[in-house]
Amino acid sequence: MELTSVAVPRTYRLRSEVLGWASPAIRIDAEAEHSALTDGEAVVAAVSHMSWPCPDEPGIPARYFWAMAVDTAYQRRGLGRRLLAAVADRARARDEQVMWADARESAVAFYLACGARVAGEPYVDDGTGLLVRHVVFTEISPACLSAGGSEATG
Repeated sequence: MELTSVAVPRTYRLRSEVLGWASPAIRIDAEAEHSALTDGEAVVAAVSHMSWPCPDEPGIPARYFWAMAVDTAYQRRGLGRRLLAAVADRARARDEQVMWADARESAVAFYLACGARVAGEPYVDDGTGLLVRHVVFTEISPACLSAGGSEATG
């Protein structure tokens, strides 16, 4: 499986199928980086990310990530961890000290296993309509990358 940068439209099918988004495009997609794992031409795992302040860690350089999805046929094989590692690599390269996301409730356990903490109460995301919570990594070396944490779709 190859880790690569992709144009965001290549992630839309996966976002719709795995995340259940009616409209897979997000308004900040045009400004973001989109990392994917591919099996041949097929995008089987993807995440979008960019420098963006974390409301739970104000004033600290941060990397926001969203739309992390792993094709159901490829789940529980470590692809979510590989995507987190790609985001962490980019954060370190940009001297960002925090990574954070609006995580679906069904993915929170995965992020906790990787060393994140939950911040705040659940809320409905304006862009996706999903119930989400902030997950925040203050260590830019997610624990699950070396500890083999549980896998979810993110």
